[in-house]
Amino acid sequence: MDFSNSWLVDALEFAHTGRVLHDETPLARFSRLCEGLPAPQDGTIAWRLAGRADSQGNAWLDVRARGEVRVTCQRCLEVFGLPVEVDNSLRLLRTQAQLEAMDALEASGQGGEEYLVAEGRLDALDLVEDELILAVPYAPRHEVCPDGPAGGRDADHARPSPFAALERLKRH
Repeated sequence: MDFSNSWLVDALEFAHTGRVLHDETPLARFSRLCEGLPAPQDGTIAWRLAGRADSQGNAWLDVRARGEVRVTCQRCLEVFGLPVEVDNSLRLLRTQAQLEAMDALEASGQGGEEYLVAEGRLDALDLVEDELILAVPYAPRHEVCPDGPAGGRDADHARPSPFAALERLKRH
């Protein structure tokens, strides 16, 4: 499949007409996501992009994606498969000035929505990739490392707390 322009959309028109795109895309296609991750990244990402307009006429893009990426555990340095899931709604704005106004509103404690300026054509795969990048933790870790220093127990629980020694001193 040629990915060069098959997923380009006019975001506002896409949202206002309620269009939907979906596919299962090889993980290797998301080069920015895979950058710095262990090779091979040979899985797939199932994704869906749906447009909608709310009762106030605001345009929205609902982004959903699911798959698994190979990452390196930052505790034990072993490579493992990390499930990633995206379920996000982005409100489309027409101009950068609207974005700045919404950012100022959010800074004052109001709002809480995520926004995207809909300028020109939008590459649906790039948007899905952006959301996936945000979903991968900066320092991924196993919940419990398989061969950690404590015979399979989490490395943080294998060491005694430095505060435990202070507690013992305090009691004497």
